[in-house]
Amino acid sequence: MKQKYPSIQRYFDIVTEVHDQPETKRKRKVTEPDNAKKQIVSAVKLAVKEGVDINARSGVYFLRTSLQAKTEENVWQFYNTIRDIEATFRSLKSDLDLRPIYHQKDENTMAHLHLGLLAYWLVNTVRHQLKQDGIHSGWREIVRTMNTQKAVTTLAQNNHEEVIMIRRCSEPNQQVRKLYDALKFKYAPFVKRKSVVHKSELENCQFIEKQQFRSD
Repeated sequence: MKQKYPSIQRYFDIVTEVHDQPETKRKRKVTEPDNAKKQIVSAVKLAVKEGVDINARSGVYFLRTSLQAKTEENVWQFYNTIRDIEATFRSLKSDLDLRPIYHQKDENTMAHLHLGLLAYWLVNTVRHQLKQDGIHSGWREIVRTMNTQKAVTTLAQNNHEEVIMIRRCSEPNQQVRKLYDALKFKYAPFVKRKSVVHKSELENCQFIEKQQFRSD
C-alpha cells in the first residue's frame, strides 16, 4: 500500500497486532528448540502519524473543464462517462484487431472508424440492458466472464474414410448464466452440430491437417 500511494504514505504507519501461535495448531521443526514460539499477525491497521500536518490538498481529485455544469456531481458524472467510453474503445480495438491502422490516407481509415462505432453501439446496448438488472460490470470484465464458456469441436474418423465433426458449447457457469438471464438469451449460442464429410474434402483445412487419422 505504501508503494502504491507514495505521495500519501508518509503520513501513515502500518500497525500490526501480533499473537503467539498455539502449539496445537502447528508442528515444530526438528531444528527448533522446545521453548520456541511462532507469532502470527491477527490484524493490520493504518494509523495516522502523530504530529504530522496533512496538506489540505492531499487526497483531493482535481478536474478542469470548460463545461458550464451546475453541480460538481454533473462534472464527475461526465468525467466517468468519458473514462468508460475510452476504456471500452481500448478493449474493442484489441478484440476487433483495429490497432494499429496501417492505412496512410485518412479516408482509408473510415472503415475502421465505422466498425469501431458499430461495435460500441452494440456494447452500449448490452451494458444498458445489464444495468437494468443491476449488473454494472465494464466491457472487459464481461468479455472475461463470457470467455469461460467455450465452443468444443470433436473429430473422429470411421472405417469409410469419413470424418465425423461434432461441435457443441460447454456448460456456462453461474456468472455466465446471470448475464444470459439479464439479456434474455439462451444458455447455448447454438445447439449441437454434427457433420460427416469425406477426409479428402478436409485436406485443405489447416485445423484438420494437424490431426492424425487412422482406421483401426
